[in-house]
Amino acid sequence: MSAVQDPQADGQALYLEFIGAVAAKDWAAVDGILAADFQSVHTDGPRDKAKELEMLKAEDLGEYSLTDFTTTRAGDTLVATHWLSVAETINGSRLSTKPAPRLTVWRSGPDGWKIIAIANLNPA
Repeated sequence: MSAVQDPQADGQALYLEFIGAVAAKDWAAVDGILAADFQSVHTDGPRDKAKELEMLKAEDLGEYSLTDFTTTRAGDTLVATHWLSVAETINGSRLSTKPAPRLTVWRSGPDGWKIIAIANLNPA
């Protein structure tokens, strides 16, 4: 997705593209969506792109639902917040399926929209 016409709808579409790639274990797509300077923070600490990819590859996603999705745009940056309920298992451990808040920050560049930051507040 290159141009954002409606930040709310397009921010949600970008996020669904990302989580869909994770659920499908399409690691080439996930790698292409995460910016080289990507950072995340989880309840167990921060991760750079390499560590995030390592964690995602150890994850199995089941059904998921988004609620309260809100996106704002400032220049070449989209900030999206929402609640995510997801059936996920990481390294054999089942995480809570209760909705947890998430934040995703996207930056537009020559290669389209890339995620530069994620905050995942689902307890690990």
